[in-house]
Amino acid sequence: MMQYFRKNVRWIMLIIVILFVVSCFAGYGMYTGGRGDGTSDYIVARIDGDRVMRSEIEQEAGRMIQSMGMSESVTSADLPSIRSNVLDQLAIVKKLDQEVKSRKITATKDEIDAAFGDIESSFPTRELFLQQMQAAGLDERKLKSSIEEQILRQKVFDEVVAPASADEQEKRAFYDTMKAAFAFQRPEGFNVNVAHFTTEESAKAARAEVASGKAWDGVMEAASADVLDYSPYASPILAPLSQLTGPLEPLKDLPINKVTDVIKIADGDFLVAVKRSKEAARTSAYDEVSADIEQMVLGQKRQGLQANFLQDLRSKANVEILDDTIFSRPEVSAPAIPDDAAPEIAEDAATSPDEVNSAGAE
Repeated sequence: MMQYFRKNVRWIMLIIVILFVVSCFAGYGMYTGGRGDGTSDYIVARIDGDRVMRSEIEQEAGRMIQSMGMSESVTSADLPSIRSNVLDQLAIVKKLDQEVKSRKITATKDEIDAAFGDIESSFPTRELFLQQMQAAGLDERKLKSSIEEQILRQKVFDEVVAPASADEQEKRAFYDTMKAAFAFQRPEGFNVNVAHFTTEESAKAARAEVASGKAWDGVMEAASADVLDYSPYASPILAPLSQLTGPLEPLKDLPINKVTDVIKIADGDFLVAVKRSKEAARTSAYDEVSADIEQMVLGQKRQGLQANFLQDLRSKANVEILDDTIFSRPEVSAPAIPDDAAPEIAEDAATSPDEVNSAGAE
């Protein structure tokens, strides 16, 4: 499963972004076209001369709040900074789309159709997918248009982070630093080969073949139509002792090189495992984690390149705020001083430094 995520992380993140776009089309309802006092919508800012309406700011702010799960905690005092953040994002997106054009980046029909298919297949049925699109006010054309925008922007980011690299010295330094922080500690547990099946019947059949002495990889390849994922025999995974609870508890006492009975993890997920060896707690050697370290170092560098790129885009945007009241926090007034406290304060203020020192010495 981890191999799948590593190979497909770009598309997984793209799908997440697109699904977020889909969920946002219905809006949040914070602002419905007016100021809230019965007047019409109005311009609150301009980005490179293009107007930004109050309704656009409020709707995007609402989506941001909703996506962060902060609907119940946000107060009116938080809204100005959220609106400012939205305005910055609108400016960045405008410049990002200009980068798409200047770099002559395009998206093929196959790329768009593949992403559309991935989203559709993430729903249990096509009927539910269509219902969700209809509820969001979308049709296939609108969704594919949003998909195309996301693909084009992602390709810009791919170009921006392409120069990132990690040499051996950087990887070693990262390992030494993180090892001291216990980042590469392997807990006590067992090395196991694990396979997940879609049905109990297929899991039982595969389990019987493994128990009879047939090769693990061969059994899994033969049953591939019913296998969700599995760890190759040469690459067992570590099952920490602390995580062997609930349905996985039988693994604790399973003899080495023996296969478990079929374990139901959930509907449509049945597990079969072979315990390979017992592992004491230790620090992972560099060679064991070098591939992961490379991805971590590259990830940090890519994040830095991307952050600098976004900051540069924002700095290039000409943002003119026309209604500062919705983007600025209200000034906090100093607490009023009671009249009867004024003489004491005046007396304290009149005390000289020498008097203070003298009092302290006494």
